[in-house]
Amino acid sequence: MRNILIVTPYMPFPLNSGGRIAQFEFNNELRHQFKVTLAFTMKPEDQKDLEELKKLWKNVNFKPYLITKKTFSDQLGSVLFRFSEFFNRLIGKGVFFFGCKTNLDKLLQQNTTLFRSKSFGFPRGFIDHFRDVLLEDSFEYVQVEFHQLISFAKYIPRSSYRIFVHHELRFVREKRELELFSFKSGFLKWVYRKNKKFELSALEKYDMVCTLSDVDKLILEKDIRKPLLVSSPVPIKAGKSANDFLSASKLVFLGGEDHFPNKEGVDWFLMNCWMPLKSKYPDLKLSVIGKWHQPTIDSYAGLLDAVSFPGYVDQLYEALADSIFIVPIRIGSGIRMKIIEAVNAGIPFVSTEVGVEGLCFKNGHDCLIGNTPQEFCSSIAKILESKDLGHRLMTNARNTLSVENSYEKLIERRLAIYN
Repeated sequence: MRNILIVTPYMPFPLNSGGRIAQFEFNNELRHQFKVTLAFTMKPEDQKDLEELKKLWKNVNFKPYLITKKTFSDQLGSVLFRFSEFFNRLIGKGVFFFGCKTNLDKLLQQNTTLFRSKSFGFPRGFIDHFRDVLLEDSFEYVQVEFHQLISFAKYIPRSSYRIFVHHELRFVREKRELELFSFKSGFLKWVYRKNKKFELSALEKYDMVCTLSDVDKLILEKDIRKPLLVSSPVPIKAGKSANDFLSASKLVFLGGEDHFPNKEGVDWFLMNCWMPLKSKYPDLKLSVIGKWHQPTIDSYAGLLDAVSFPGYVDQLYEALADSIFIVPIRIGSGIRMKIIEAVNAGIPFVSTEVGVEGLCFKNGHDCLIGNTPQEFCSSIAKILESKDLGHRLMTNARNTLSVENSYEKLIERRLAIYN
């Protein structure tokens, strides 16, 4: 049986984020085809989740790196990085001070990845841990996941086939962040170009780069030639939902705020769409499912009439029943796993173009798309006021998913890249 080492910043369990779900689905099949070793970081409080995953994946060799307190070398490395980027950050603060005028500007300033795209963000000991694991066996393939570990190719011996799985093109996300600022800055564009060059240069050190959508693959084809580029959308098994959508009594968003595209999307929706919808449909409710911090929730005081933040829910399909799923995502790349969850749950969804990017759903047939507040609200209103539109969209979306993105077809597509 062939030998593969997969290194990732996050343990692919529990299944409470799109990134974890994407890893879990692929690795769950790979472990039947390969001798899999999985290296990742974890905290002491994650031990229970690791034990649960070990029960599910008894044939996987787990190599966790336990994150505790930062060592002196970690602190020194962090200081050196901050010093190397000192002038960029200093100039950036000045640009933000004079340029930021709107609440969105301030939100973007606090969360943009422009000044941390080149940082590692994990203890330096994880690099040593990874190198030690590499010495334990002869790996035919070494697969690196997520932008945070993009520079790991330099540690992989030439005897192994080096694969990078790109869950989100960082330079695409940053370009979209820049487009949302209310002001233009030549300096911020320069930082963006510098980050993009770093990202593309790092990718060229791999033998293969695998994106999660055909759209991301086409974008990369314009800029790099050296590694083999492939796309492999995430397979999700069709859920056995008891939902039979007839009408909606609420809206639902799925995703935690620690992933900034989620936070920006919910902020945009609450600030621009929610009150107009409530004034027209007084009984309408909104549920934001996922981990959200109380200070953020409190900051929306006055906008939260009939809005709930239930956190993580055990029975997702029950929470989604009789609702319209909203995807007001305006930044990021890759694919939104949340949409596939909604389709499997048997409910219609309204999205922006960015939100549905990389998936096979068509506006007016499988879903409704709106990019402005007026378009987004209008799309929701059409489903609320129609007797059969929501059911028709939901039915078409499930048929499209089963034909275009069937689980078996996508698993075969991923396994083919290792041949």
